[in-house]
Amino acid sequence: LPPSSPPPSAPPPAQPPSTPPSIASTGGATADVHMESLKGGKFDIRGVAGKVYAILSAPLLALSARFEYGTFKLPRSDLRSSIIKKMHGSFLSEMFMTMRLPSSSVLRVHYAASAPDTAEVMVQNFDTKLSFSESKELILQYGSTSRGNFENVVHMAIVEASPNQKQRFALKVTDGAWNISVTTGSYRSTDDRLRRFLNVKITPLAAAFADPIAPHGLIGQSLHDLFAVQGKIDDYVANDAGEYTTSAQGEGAIQGTLEDYEIQGEPFSAKFVYSRFGSTKGPRRDVALLSGKRMPIGKHYAAGALGDSPSEDEAAIL
Repeated sequence: LPPSSPPPSAPPPAQPPSTPPSIASTGGATADVHMESLKGGKFDIRGVAGKVYAILSAPLLALSARFEYGTFKLPRSDLRSSIIKKMHGSFLSEMFMTMRLPSSSVLRVHYAASAPDTAEVMVQNFDTKLSFSESKELILQYGSTSRGNFENVVHMAIVEASPNQKQRFALKVTDGAWNISVTTGSYRSTDDRLRRFLNVKITPLAAAFADPIAPHGLIGQSLHDLFAVQGKIDDYVANDAGEYTTSAQGEGAIQGTLEDYEIQGEPFSAKFVYSRFGSTKGPRRDVALLSGKRMPIGKHYAAGALGDSPSEDEAAIL
């Protein structure tokens, strides 16, 4: 994890409300890549292979993910598998988190599907003039140094996600405003090999709702919406050869276009068109300008990014 120039100074922390919001909101992303907003709206994003896109951007936290392409078979349990013999889709392969601590130090976390029991962590210190002074690298690994506490604000851990070997490990991170859970899944490629991908689940806490600076990113921008918005979803209609290639890029459900969410520079930079990291102002998006289908908000929604294939037994590839 290379050092970088200092990020913009952080805004003063907002005071959380006395009671949490009445609607529980959780968002996320799963392979191929199926997105669910913080209000329950669904949309798909193929992305561009190798590109890193902003998932959540808030004044003290930035979360982004790298997209990769994959060709795979749908599981036999999926009725579409009798028609679609080969899928050309995409997956999340790496997660990058940047967080500002009360001391003005910056915390960077890298988590990859290729090593789900390990997270690379770097703490970068800056002097009073925000000039880079030093950094310290840490490794969180399941079974040894699996937990980290940073200035009693950011807590993270590598945990065992489930006892049945599916989605075996998870990275859990909280900074007092957001809870983030990153799990691994796997799919069977057309060459009959198991390959891993990442899923992410995002839950805002009371402090996130109270912050006058509205978050952004592919999922974060939906926090204050008054209704759920469903964007473009791939239709999975095979061609004559029995193949299907995903194409949706979040149309109708996101502000602007997918290109606006591409991270500029190195993956931890947190810079993109609508970045809120280190910002002192940030308006809520005007959801009325979106072309997607409006849907009522329920009492609870899970948001995230997910893939098409249910996870195979990861013991086979560990």
